[in-house]
Amino acid sequence: MNKAQVRSIILIFLLTCCLMGLLVFNIVTLQAVKKLSASAKETAAAVGNLDYTLQNMGEDLSDARNVLGLKINSYGSDLAQETPEAPADDYAYYYSALDQLMSEFSESMLRKGCAYFMESKECLDLYRSHNLTPVQKGREILLSSGSKLFYRLSILPYTTGGKVQFDAETFDKVSTAKISTDKELASFIEANNIRIHAHYAQLEPVAKKLEQYSKNPKLLSYLSEQKLYIKNRDAEATQTGYDIRRNDGSLLCSMLLDLVNGNITLGNIKCSDTDELWEDLLKLHTLFDVRTVSEKKTESKLEELNAMVKDPAFMAFLEAKGFTIAQEPQDNEESYDFAITDRGGFKIGTLSLEKDTGEVYLFDSDNVVVSSVKKN
Repeated sequence: MNKAQVRSIILIFLLTCCLMGLLVFNIVTLQAVKKLSASAKETAAAVGNLDYTLQNMGEDLSDARNVLGLKINSYGSDLAQETPEAPADDYAYYYSALDQLMSEFSESMLRKGCAYFMESKECLDLYRSHNLTPVQKGREILLSSGSKLFYRLSILPYTTGGKVQFDAETFDKVSTAKISTDKELASFIEANNIRIHAHYAQLEPVAKKLEQYSKNPKLLSYLSEQKLYIKNRDAEATQTGYDIRRNDGSLLCSMLLDLVNGNITLGNIKCSDTDELWEDLLKLHTLFDVRTVSEKKTESKLEELNAMVKDPAFMAFLEAKGFTIAQEPQDNEESYDFAITDRGGFKIGTLSLEKDTGEVYLFDSDNVVVSSVKKN
């Protein structure tokens, strides 16, 4: 043998040994994996049994705590997981009970507080000395002199030291204070009464002027011509004036004096003084739409009918049947009438629009209603 052959034999031997070693290693590893798998299954079975046992114990414990009237806790099988905090709903009964307690207390204090400022001798004497009249509206007490609001007392939603407190404010909100006794209210009234009386005295001539306008024969005649009328406006705390209405009762506009800032308005128009107001009152029909709802409906329907009778398609439809319709309506006292005639001029019917209602009716040649014409 030469040297090359010897080297080849040695190399083959070494490779064979390596392969044999690798085979033995794989066999040993496989056996170890099988043993570990079996052990894992045994462990899982044991854990399952333990979990089942713990659950049974937990149920028994819960039954026992329930019999004893104790709170029942819940425990999960995952030992690494922390028990969650009790939800807020667990305290719902406490919330409900406390809410009832606080609501009843607040209502009781509201009644007591309002009764004190509405009925106590000290407060009634105070009101009489300043010519004020108290009126309760919900959680408020309004103090007025005649028809004019002077003060507003609003009860606070909480008590302080077991005492009810009110937010007191002047009608124009210029001055405010927190009060809980008749002496505090007296101090508040005395600090503001002179200013409020002076304010209303300054507005009195304007209010009288508005009253004069509401009774002026010239204005009343003009309003009648426009099918309008004027009436006293419902009393409000911060404004006074009159409503101008259409004959169907709908509001056209209001003539108002703002008792806080002294502004004079006619509808949405601000007037610089009573003279300008008077000028505007005598041209209402140019400033506002004086038509009633039914009049607006009638005029809209009349425009629609005028357009329809002149429509080429509508005229062709009638012509094909041998008829025509008047191109202009006859203006009668109660209706607008479009005569429908045959080719010889004989009237077979009338398309009539009622002025008062805006409804359209179809009459036959004997003036008997055939149908009411309405859009679907």
